[in-house]
Amino acid sequence: MELRVLKYFVAVVDEGSISNAAKVLHVTQPTLSRQLAQLETEMGVPLFTRGRAGIEPTDRGAVLYRYALDILALAEKAEDEVAMPESSVVGTIHIGAGETRAFAIVATACARVRKRYPGVTFDVHDGTSADLKEHFARGFYDFLLDCNSGENAEFNQLELPIRDEWGIVVRSDDPLAALDAVRAEALLERSLIVPPHALSHTLRQWAGQARVQLERQVVATHGLPLNSRYLVHAGVGVEFTYGGLIDGEGDAGNLRFLPLAPRVEAVHKILWRKIMPTKPMQALIDELVVLCE
Repeated sequence: MELRVLKYFVAVVDEGSISNAAKVLHVTQPTLSRQLAQLETEMGVPLFTRGRAGIEPTDRGAVLYRYALDILALAEKAEDEVAMPESSVVGTIHIGAGETRAFAIVATACARVRKRYPGVTFDVHDGTSADLKEHFARGFYDFLLDCNSGENAEFNQLELPIRDEWGIVVRSDDPLAALDAVRAEALLERSLIVPPHALSHTLRQWAGQARVQLERQVVATHGLPLNSRYLVHAGVGVEFTYGGLIDGEGDAGNLRFLPLAPRVEAVHKILWRKIMPTKPMQALIDELVVLCE
């Protein structure tokens, strides 16, 4: 399976027709059709269905499409890194990051690297640690800002000096807003908005015997808290998140953050794979180590 053929395959899926894809790829339609037929023979299954509306991937074709996107992205990343001049520090550093105040440390390190090496740029992918970790392990990100997701012995890691406090966000007119902190029992019978897996991992010990009941009360999940604050304002439920991430003013209306009782902190780490880092990566590692001392 050649990269060139995978590019042809992806282009046909994206364009929805062989004729349009041929124009984008600057190849003839017979050439493109022949390459697709050879790919289907190689895979041993039909990859497309053809109809009046155009050409669409089969279920197996959709699976290959997802893998093809990953393979082509990794190939492009490899070409960029191999092409870096050995005598200079240039290139793009890819970072996967959960939303946390601890990213301020990473941002400061990035600024220091840019000051020393203007040829270094950054590509930041936001999301939850669970969503990002698979792509990180497969090589799409050079670093992962891991938000308290567990042990990571297979990676190099550096604990960041900023910890986040777990709590809930409620509307200012919510009866809970009068509390200084909230215990699990106070949330029984309340609709909850939580990050994926939060109640089964990070907050398990905090919730104690109430955990099973609280899990039944989850009405929505969120990857990042910016949009979910509107769910809180609309009255969908109360939101589990870190303190300091949600502005209580503005379009979302007046909101209040209540810390959990007893206190629950999230420990954040920067992870990178146990391979020889590129020069831009090493420059960022050096700055992070200094900031974390």
